[in-house]
Amino acid sequence: MNHADLSVLMVIEGEIATTQLVERLLISCRPFGVCYRKVSLASLTFSHLDRRTIPLFVRCGDPGLGLWIELLRRANHPYLYYIDDNFWELQDDSPVGQYYRDADVRQSLEFAVSHANQVLTNSEVLASYLQRFSSRLRVLPAFFDFGLIDGCIREQTPELRIGFAGSPSRSDDLELIRPVIQPVLDRIPNAVFEFCGVMPRGVQPGPRIRFFEHTSSYADFIRFQAGRNWAIGMAPLRDHSANRAKTNNKYREYGACGIAGVYSDLPPYQGSVVPGVTGLLVDSSDKAWLSALLLLALQPDQRERIARRGEEDVRQKYCVVNVAGVWSDCIRETRAGLLGRPSHLTRAYLSGIVLERIARDLRILCLQVQDAYRKGGIWMVLSKASQRVSTGLIKALGVQSFG
Repeated sequence: MNHADLSVLMVIEGEIATTQLVERLLISCRPFGVCYRKVSLASLTFSHLDRRTIPLFVRCGDPGLGLWIELLRRANHPYLYYIDDNFWELQDDSPVGQYYRDADVRQSLEFAVSHANQVLTNSEVLASYLQRFSSRLRVLPAFFDFGLIDGCIREQTPELRIGFAGSPSRSDDLELIRPVIQPVLDRIPNAVFEFCGVMPRGVQPGPRIRFFEHTSSYADFIRFQAGRNWAIGMAPLRDHSANRAKTNNKYREYGACGIAGVYSDLPPYQGSVVPGVTGLLVDSSDKAWLSALLLLALQPDQRERIARRGEEDVRQKYCVVNVAGVWSDCIRETRAGLLGRPSHLTRAYLSGIVLERIARDLRILCLQVQDAYRKGGIWMVLSKASQRVSTGLIKALGVQSFG
């Protein structure tokens, strides 16, 4: 098969864990005839597009996205949109939460989702929520790339390491396990808690509580997690709509790394963890978390059995090599739809030129505003900005003449 037949343009806003995971998936899709290129939304130009390529937007919400969605819509050119979080229901005040609460970002996000040929996700709960924006939803299997930990050497230690890794936005979830840390340390002499990227509020690092800085490389992160040789992995989730829409990412990571996990009894894990077999499901009470951690700490045979069964389950159900075919079929269907409909990408090219010029002018405007403020304060900013905005509006009106 000619690989160009299934050409994908992966568009991202930045290098985060999700984009790195999707890229690993696309690499695994190559035997099925999929080839891909990757570009940041800020660097996207019309030259990246052609009538044989399917754009795949991954978690994009920047207001500049609307220009490209409008171009593709006018061109009658299909695109895919991948989303793995319910950005509308984020409750924390982290930079991510604040970003997706911005009105312009929300508008851009909803515009992209509502016009996608298919909206791809790994969560039935999230897909149900997204029905308010689109009926073209596809729940595809989640995945883990075992190639990331091939050859990873696990540190040998007499410690019983209990770990969690995540972004600072997970600090609210860690409130579920914060009260049980000291009781576990008191009961288990060789227990050590390790946190990567985020610490529970009010908990300070010490001889038996360790903190490791966040790493932006997902490959390095997962190898770190495997190499630390955690005996127990924690996956706490507070019960709210955003968390209910998450994927079972921790189960796939812990299972693949041979770590016995304790998981919040919520939808991300209810459909994948077999209680007592591939992990433990617990409610949000201190008692439940303490009992589960002590059970795994004091019963090494059961802990090792759960870790082994979890690894077998993840390898069978979520190995990226096994699920790549399903994702490739989705891309192939979108490609077939493109061939079966007239594409006006050439006509939209003229609109694309204008749109790119507008984006360029806006970037220049931002720099000029900063320079004007330094030189003459707010009055010079208003004068300069007024001139540039007027020019941008004239160009924007010109875009409307292309149908």
